Formats: sequence, C-alpha cells, structure tokens
Amino acid sequence: MTVKLTPRLSAVASLVKGGGIIADIGTDHGYLPIHLVQTGRVESAIAADIGREPLKNAEKSVEHYGLTDKISLRLSDGLREFAPTDANEIVFAGMGGTLIAEKLAETPWVKNADIHFIFQPQSRAEDLREYLYRNGFEILNELATHEARRVYITFDAIYTGNVKDVAIADCFIGRLPHTEDAHKHLEGQLKRLEEKYGALTACGKETGELAHTITAIKEFLNG
Repeated sequence: MTVKLTPRLSAVASLVKGGGIIADIGTDHGYLPIHLVQTGRVESAIAADIGREPLKNAEKSVEHYGLTDKISLRLSDGLREFAPTDANEIVFAGMGGTLIAEKLAETPWVKNADIHFIFQPQSRAEDLREYLYRNGFEILNELATHEARRVYITFDAIYTGNVKDVAIADCFIGRLPHTEDAHKHLEGQLKRLEEKYGALTACGKETGELAHTITAIKEFLNG
C-alpha cells in the first residue's frame, strides 16, 4: 500500500526531480521518503532527524512498508552527519526558516551545483530566502499550499554562485505565484509588518525599508 501524503508533503514531493538519492532532514515519521521510494521517484533515501524518538517512528514506518533495503535512518543535527556525496537532493521541512538558514550556513559543502534543495519552512520563509539569495543560490519554483487552516510555503533551489544583494521585500515575496493561498500567506505577512511599522513609527524609529516592503507586498497582491 502506497503512503498517501498530506497536501503540504505532496507539495514537497512535487518539486522532487527524482532518479537519485534524497535526504529528508527532519523526517519525523518518514512518510515523504517512503512515498518517494514506493512510487519510484527516487532510487533510495536517507531519513534523518535530530531526535531519537522521531527517528524510531520513521524506523517503524520503514520496516512496516518493507523498505529497509531502500531507506536508511540517520541521527543528525541538520547535515552534520552527512557528506557532500550522500544525496543529490536534500529536503528541509518542519523547521523554521531561520533555523534552516543556520543549518545551511554551518555546512560549507551545500554550495554545490550538483545538489537540488527543497525547503518548506514552518515560519520566517523570508529569512531563508535572504540567506539563499545572498549566498549564491537561485530559487527555482515556489508553491503555496493550504492545509489545516494554514498556508505552507514550499520552494526549491540550486547553488549557482550568483550572489544577489536583494531588498527585504524580495525576501518576503520570493517567486510566489498569484494564487489564493499565496495571497492569503502574504496578507498575513502584511498584517504583521504593518503592526511593526505602527510600533516603530510611534517610537520615532526609521521605517524606510519597512515601508518599501509593505508597499511592494501590496503591489504584488494587487497585481
């Protein structure tokens, strides 16, 4: 029986190029790599997690579906227990964008054009985008997916070496499509930024870049 993915994990799976080895960082129950192996999208997978309990859950799932020969388990804080040649695709899902950026920053070998990355930050996607833009990565595609009363942002990227000194507004908008879910996500971001703008203005602090970001998001939503 093939594992059925939730909408947010289906979004991640849709960006997988496939044909090689994928590493799922923060795998939890291991459903994503199981599905990808079952459907023939990848040859094999590494299910990794920082916690022993989630990794035990993933191990049980892998054994239940008879995939111990195709999916290995690895206890790892981010990519610390990985080598550059372990996987040609790497997924980061289930953690905040700031934390993902930190995990990438502490791993120099991620700046490798042969590795395809897929990200689904649970928060602060703008921080992750900023890291990627300013460290030579190119964001290829973005998706906004609704599940359980919230919108999940998913995007993939590769390293090109082309460093971009982007405006903060670009880090909030990225390459989001003009869809209902994408707009709903940005409307939430806009509300948060406007509240911050009001607080800073009341304190007499500089708000120039923040005002530009708010304007840019409004233009995108009206575009």
